[in-house]
Amino acid sequence: MASPAIPQKRTYRHKSHSSEELKNKRICTAASIAAAKVSQRAPTIERVLTISEDAVWSLRKSGLRTHFLTLQQYAQSFSDAVPRTDSSGDAHGDLNETHLSEALPPLLRVPLEIRQLIYRHLLVPPSDDPRLGPHPRQLQSHISLSCVFEVPVLHLNRQIYHEALPIFYGDPLQTISLTVNYNLWAHKTQRSDLVLSSSLTSSIRNLSLSIQLGSEKRKQKPEDFEAEARLKEVAKGIKKLRIWLAGADIQFMTIGWQEPPQTYTLEQKKEILDGLRPLRAVRVEAGDINWGLDWNKGKKFRFDVDYLKELERERS
Repeated sequence: MASPAIPQKRTYRHKSHSSEELKNKRICTAASIAAAKVSQRAPTIERVLTISEDAVWSLRKSGLRTHFLTLQQYAQSFSDAVPRTDSSGDAHGDLNETHLSEALPPLLRVPLEIRQLIYRHLLVPPSDDPRLGPHPRQLQSHISLSCVFEVPVLHLNRQIYHEALPIFYGDPLQTISLTVNYNLWAHKTQRSDLVLSSSLTSSIRNLSLSIQLGSEKRKQKPEDFEAEARLKEVAKGIKKLRIWLAGADIQFMTIGWQEPPQTYTLEQKKEILDGLRPLRAVRVEAGDINWGLDWNKGKKFRFDVDYLKELERERS
């Protein structure tokens, strides 16, 4: 009887690694892990929204994933902020949530940061010739804008109105121009029903102001009583302007001046300009000064341009 075949054991050859090789291997592994952690670091939402097209194409797969997850997280946080109807454990709440999300306009479904970028892109580049804007009831005249925008955008939705209007008026490139005029009848017949909220006016940063006290020639300049009445009306207009701009952080302001020749003394001009101190502009410069007020130095009717620096905000 033949004896059963005894299976032969398979022999393995173990590789022997030197301590130097193991050390190098640990170093390479640690470096690769560190590189992976850096590549997986989530970018900020600002970087995701402002990344260029070329930079997107140069991203690796891991970078694309992190950018997408960051954008997804912000989109989910926006959807979570939408008020939901209490479902009470049944399917009726899911239907209400679906109808609510479908009722939102497409623009309101994107994160607020993206909507703000869209609003800023709607602003036309600034122009040296300001375009006529609305005439708020709180002011004596129309306001003009250096950067115009499409007004129908503000009529789309109340939420869009409150989000876009402060950006349209408070953009760093936007300059709000307005006039304080002694002539009351001209602006009373043109006044609109628009009332700009304090949240809007507080966003204004750049202001161009023109003070109008008349443009008659020397032989037709107003007498003492009429000249004094014009000063009072301009002082009222500046007071209304201060109330309208309460809370605004004015960074730059230009002041223009127009008056009949040899009508108002330097002290009278300073009294009017002092009404602009509460605006606390960071920088104040002279705008358009009518001819004859800046060349007769030493005269009592001159316009002291250097005095405008005293209207600036005190630097700590």
